Amino acid sequence: MGLREKMDLGMFASGVSQTKKLYLDNSYMRSCEATILKYTIEKNRAYIALDQTIFHPQGGGQPSDIGIIKGNSFEINIKRAMEAKGVVVHWGEIKGNIISNKVMCEIDWSHRYYNMRLHTAGHIIDYAVMKTLDNPVTTVSANHGPNAYIEYLGSPPNQEQLQSIEQKANKIVQLEKPVKILYVRREELPKIVLNAPNLLRIPQLEVYRIIMIEDVNAMPCGGTHVNNTREVENIIIKNVEDLGASYKLYYDVKVK
Repeated sequence: MGLREKMDLGMFASGVSQTKKLYLDNSYMRSCEATILKYTIEKNRAYIALDQTIFHPQGGGQPSDIGIIKGNSFEINIKRAMEAKGVVVHWGEIKGNIISNKVMCEIDWSHRYYNMRLHTAGHIIDYAVMKTLDNPVTTVSANHGPNAYIEYLGSPPNQEQLQSIEQKANKIVQLEKPVKILYVRREELPKIVLNAPNLLRIPQLEVYRIIMIEDVNAMPCGGTHVNNTREVENIIIKNVEDLGASYKLYYDVKVK
């Protein structure tokens, strides 16, 4: 990654108001204005917290957004966004001096949109794996970024099953299914997310953000997604890695 983060993020976030995460309701926002709540500079490295952000922090299997935060007298090349205590901490190389608390945020859109397509593809693959194996699946970990994979408990699919997973996944893409965002209370969760593969890994919350692919699946998720499965374009199952008690299914998305 180049630079190293040395900041105690929990300490930095202490006493700072939680960040309004604009990407949760609109994954297509490429820029926004914001107000600086706190910052620290170490040599040419800056840690900065804002009242609101479009930068998705690393987490939930999705890589951090990258981009630029700039004011009248400075510019920060954001290498990574991280979250602590509900505060998104942006980190990167700074040029200039901060003399105003008003900034403009701009994400690297090609990086974000690729991750959006990968993340939605990951949800589709969960469904395709479940249908191919004819059994609910349990996820262990995931990376919805470059070198994308999903790790599942159990024995890996054989070659014929892998082909079926890819075919079923791309059938959902071709059907142009809407991808919707819902917010549901904890007691409603079992009815909405039947057979979701990641329920054992989610925290206890009062309200959950749900990503629902119409007539396919619904699962708790804090990531960014496309609005329609057609935007994924083409899912490729690259290979499978047998880890013993689990396996990693590596995949990518390509433009047709």
